[in-house]
Amino acid sequence: MKIDPKLKIRTVVGEAVVLLPGKDAKDMTKVLALNPTSQFLWENLSGKEFTIDDAVTLLVDNYDVSKEQATEDVEKWIAQLREIAVIE
Repeated sequence: MKIDPKLKIRTVVGEAVVLLPGKDAKDMTKVLALNPTSQFLWENLSGKEFTIDDAVTLLVDNYDVSKEQATEDVEKWIAQLREIAVIE
């Protein structure tokens, strides 16, 4: 899987966000707010193909989290990104 390469993190009022363009003129742009962990994953996985295991390894290697908890969190993160069509 891959994060849509057209989408970039922006800082708005000190918050990391991604602007998600609408599909047509009636559909307004949406804003995806990223917490620090989500921003970390986005920055480290953006621009390349990755697997769930790649994201889990990033969390386990950089945060005080078990592999089981990291796997659960990554699966939820990916499901949310798929739901809003951010992952290709």
